[in-house]
Amino acid sequence: MSIHIAGHQMEIGASLSTFIETELKALLEKYVGTIYESNVCLSKDNRQFIADLAVHVSKNLVVHSKGHATDAYKSFSDALTKLETRIKKYRSRLRARERSHEAASITAQYSVVNQESEDSGTDTPAVIAEMTHDIHHLTVSEAVMKLDLADSPVVLFKNAANNELNVVYRRKDGNIGWIDPAKRLKD
Repeated sequence: MSIHIAGHQMEIGASLSTFIETELKALLEKYVGTIYESNVCLSKDNRQFIADLAVHVSKNLVVHSKGHATDAYKSFSDALTKLETRIKKYRSRLRARERSHEAASITAQYSVVNQESEDSGTDTPAVIAEMTHDIHHLTVSEAVMKLDLADSPVVLFKNAANNELNVVYRRKDGNIGWIDPAKRLKD
């Protein structure tokens, strides 16, 4: 298990680094067991510290949490509490995370070929990032689990039931939405 601790525009002292390693290892050994790696990033925004945790519990599953406080130790503790809550919610699934269809995935890439010809209005937002993502074969419940654990607004996945691309997303009211193009209305 490797834990990477970094400070964004700030120095991380030895005592804070030791505190983070000790607390994070204790939590992960208690609930998850062995993990691949963990990343902790601390930053300061005005008078508040922000702790950002990302724990890779399996090859394709990341648990993410963020904490805010006026003290660096308290911000990390806040993020660790949120991480613990997410891990407890899916504890049984995380322990049995070796899924038979986890290895099968495809890669999706988004790119803009000619932005000017698509829309040339003055209010058109600029594309600031292009990324590639793996699209995994998941059940809907596994996709919702991945959405919650990664604290992500949307997850694109290949539905294990019908082999179609599906989307689960967090709605503004806090509920989960599911888009399944295979469930079309028949005439």
